[in-house]
Amino acid sequence: MAARESHLPIERVTVRSGDLDWVQEMIDKRYTDHVPRVRGDARRFGFRSQFAGAGALSIDRVSYQACMAITADPHDSMLIISMRGGGFDVSTGRQRCRVGGGEALLLPRTGLDMVQDWPTYEVAQFPAEAVTRAAARAGVAPADFRFDAMTAVSPAANQRWLATHTYLTQLLTNDGGTGIPELLLTAAIDAAVTAALSVFPNTTMTVDYIAGPGRVPPATVRRAVAYIDAHADQPITGADIAASAAVSVRALQAGFRRHLNTTPLACLRRVRLERAHRDLQTADPTTGATVAAIARRWGFADLSRFAADYRRTFNRLPRDTLHR
Repeated sequence: MAARESHLPIERVTVRSGDLDWVQEMIDKRYTDHVPRVRGDARRFGFRSQFAGAGALSIDRVSYQACMAITADPHDSMLIISMRGGGFDVSTGRQRCRVGGGEALLLPRTGLDMVQDWPTYEVAQFPAEAVTRAAARAGVAPADFRFDAMTAVSPAANQRWLATHTYLTQLLTNDGGTGIPELLLTAAIDAAVTAALSVFPNTTMTVDYIAGPGRVPPATVRRAVAYIDAHADQPITGADIAASAAVSVRALQAGFRRHLNTTPLACLRRVRLERAHRDLQTADPTTGATVAAIARRWGFADLSRFAADYRRTFNRLPRDTLHR
């Protein structure tokens, strides 16, 4: 069963401008209303943006040729900055944080006062609702969820976010002009959510013990497996699989571990790997079929990891199957 080719177009926009009013209007539309002021000689002001976005995910590489004082309204989405150069000082209420090159910064979704000193940075934007849904699966109600700080819990965690940012950037810049498969976009947003919750201090890190989910019968697990088989070519999530079996995510995870010694998402990945295997077996490389295209079709963005998983499962490399 081949995956339905459902791709989302990737919007790419590169701009340069010395017109502060025009830049303000563009940033207002892209993120939130804000008031920027140039500190120093406004005649030297310069701005550059390289934006790439698909669906609810975007990456924007921004640089200001000036020291900027900015007051911003609250924003609706998750905005995480990866600094490349210059300085970034942000305050909100009693919190204040300053970061430089190589550091990641999560912008609170409140009003902000910022000083940006000739900065170059990249902004990852994705839905805040995806984060609160993931937190709820960890046992934190949306009303109780919050991020407690703007910087990573450790240098290693900071590097983890930067690696995630690189992964997101590659997805939105290396599509070959075909757009991004919905499966891959869903996986990318999930990766961003998972990284944010593990990198930046938040209430899921201190949640109290939650009682176990109780026994899940084999029939419930079978319903979930059937759902995975029928929908593996669609951008489904762990929550979708659990809903199909009428149980919570935690309960289904426990059921899969008990009866199948795996997890729902690992099962989904295995099914997609098998579908990719079938496509490689039937594909004709003389018509332009490639391992990379087939892997992306089934939601595998990292080609080296796909090849390793494929070899471990089928005892051969995917290119050997394609060029049999």
